[in-house]
Amino acid sequence: MEGGTSYASFYSSGIGVQSSRFMQPFLYAFPCSAVVLLCLLICRLAKRRLWFYYPYLSIFIIYRCLADVALFPIDRYRPDWFTAAYWRLEAFTLALQFLVNWEFFRGSFSQRSTTQRIARRLLFTVELGVLPAMLLLSWSQASLFRNLSLPVPPVVEQYLCLAQASLLLIPAAVAWYYRIPLGRNLRGLGIGFGVYLLVRAVNFASLQAFRGFAPYWRMLTPMTFIVMIAVWLWAFWEYDGGPTGVSVDDAVHSSWKMEWQFLWSKAMMRLRRGIE
Repeated sequence: MEGGTSYASFYSSGIGVQSSRFMQPFLYAFPCSAVVLLCLLICRLAKRRLWFYYPYLSIFIIYRCLADVALFPIDRYRPDWFTAAYWRLEAFTLALQFLVNWEFFRGSFSQRSTTQRIARRLLFTVELGVLPAMLLLSWSQASLFRNLSLPVPPVVEQYLCLAQASLLLIPAAVAWYYRIPLGRNLRGLGIGFGVYLLVRAVNFASLQAFRGFAPYWRMLTPMTFIVMIAVWLWAFWEYDGGPTGVSVDDAVHSSWKMEWQFLWSKAMMRLRRGIE
């Protein structure tokens, strides 16, 4: 995971080959494909005015496109800056991925609905319990990678990806349980982002469990990112009416509210017992 001093050496060091004349076009295909797909996605969002309905996702996509484009002149004119610039941009990308989580959540439920309150409480519980625990575990294990001068240690990135995957799973599970239909835009957003997060977490976990196989896993992260952008391009090629929820009558509303209050009180009781 030390990286190289250019795009070609960065990926070739991962698969144990030198950056030869034959390998360079193949290795540069990853960033070039990502930039092309990101530009197409931005154009599609602008043409359909989807940036108005999905502003947080648009911020993430525009930043990622600009960051990837900025690496090309660094790679060409200042290759000694490439590794540091790459990992700093990746660290900021990791933080901005929470915008995608929020976009999926706000698009899955209608405003001030019962299901939105249920999902919000579950997310709040995860943020208070799971996320701090993951951060503590990641920083406690970060000492295994002291030799890597990276802004974010790989183990921290692994746990953050798992946390983001859990934050994505909660609203998806609530929507599935209460039979709330998700449109093409949200389905593509959730599937593409979820697969990318899981593969990325496995990628960094392989550094600890399968060190001999880790260089090959390294190639999966850019490949999976390209697949994610391709899925998003398909999902947002047509506008499915925007993030709207479903309306329920008073009886169903009361039933959901009572069921949630029972489950919440039961969970809090078990949590207090575990703490005591």
